[in-house]
Amino acid sequence: MYDITMGSPVAEAQLDALSDPEIDTLLEIYEVLRLTPGNGRRLTTTGDMYVWDHKGISVTYLLMEAPQREVVVLRVDRHPM
Repeated sequence: MYDITMGSPVAEAQLDALSDPEIDTLLEIYEVLRLTPGNGRRLTTTGDMYVWDHKGISVTYLLMEAPQREVVVLRVDRHPM
């Protein structure tokens, strides 16, 4: 299981702007990321930056493998559905 942390002030500010239903969606994404973060869409062929899209919310994150086992959230964006 992976820990999830906020990795930037941008991500923290974006969280403050989300509505309650969007926060619920974000929590659903976090549950998946805690278990299988490597299943996100990789942004480059090399490196560990990913995006996970779900119900109009995108989370951009870095995947830190052993020994940290951590998902570092860099951005949280809204997308019209």
